[in-house]
Amino acid sequence: MGHVHAVSPPAMMAAVDAGVPLLVHTPHFGWLTLDEAKRVSAAGIKQLSTIGFGVPVFGVFADDNKPRFRDGKPWPDNILDGDGRGQEAGYKAVNARTSWDAGVIYGYGTDTNYDPHAGLEHELKSLNLMFSMQDIVKLMGPNTASYIQMSDQLGTLEAGKLADMVVLAGNPLEGYWNFLNAKVVVKGGVVVVDKR
Repeated sequence: MGHVHAVSPPAMMAAVDAGVPLLVHTPHFGWLTLDEAKRVSAAGIKQLSTIGFGVPVFGVFADDNKPRFRDGKPWPDNILDGDGRGQEAGYKAVNARTSWDAGVIYGYGTDTNYDPHAGLEHELKSLNLMFSMQDIVKLMGPNTASYIQMSDQLGTLEAGKLADMVVLAGNPLEGYWNFLNAKVVVKGGVVVVDKR
């Protein structure tokens, strides 16, 4: 199974032509057209989000209210191979919605090396720009399970699937922030976190 980091729409189309089944993230150099995204969908290629790549991070590396890139360096000047002024944030967000609207199975992914909770929050905030909460629930659950080829075991709560689940303090359909407050975590049918 091949995973490709297609950073631009031309690279994404080259991956389609090469028969690559999985795209690790959304392109951030240039605009993806709806026709290009439909080619991705028609080829059955699955894609992860990672749209927080170009969006500034606050409060992770310092509490000085200065925008930083995912490595803690100043944003936007230190975006890896950046186009300038953080254009990647716009490309990724719009390209994400274009992929979704074209029917691409679009799942959750992040590309951070800092605190996982902060990485989740950053990606969810970024996704919230272009997706409804209903979309984000689908993206986080069944679509991500499909990407990792585990739809038969994960992604939805059904008989016959793994007994892994997270019970949240609030309704995720009311806001992405409710994904950030897990009350109970069950893994393999065993409660491993209980904050009730």
